[in-house]
Amino acid sequence: MGLIDFPDPVAMFEGGKTAGLEREIVNSLVSAAYSAWITAMWRSGAAKWALWAGEGQAMKDAATATYLSLRELEQKNFLTLTVPSDLLAPDNLSRFQTEQKIK
Repeated sequence: MGLIDFPDPVAMFEGGKTAGLEREIVNSLVSAAYSAWITAMWRSGAAKWALWAGEGQAMKDAATATYLSLRELEQKNFLTLTVPSDLLAPDNLSRFQTEQKIK
């Protein structure tokens, strides 16, 4: 990097051309990470050791709360969440309430 750098129009064009692909890759990686975390928390919460320790429901609640918090980003096509189908059961989701504060 020099003392004075001038914009490189070719680099700007190439960056703009590949920005869509890079954004899709980032979205995919973030989606996979969140989906894996939610699934791990949900499945771990259902394990016998977690139920025995009394932490099972808390882990399942954390997974559900995370999913509900990220669902808005999924609706904006930023994330694609893949979660266990029993997490989406109406009796599980009905126990949570999401509130949004508008500034």
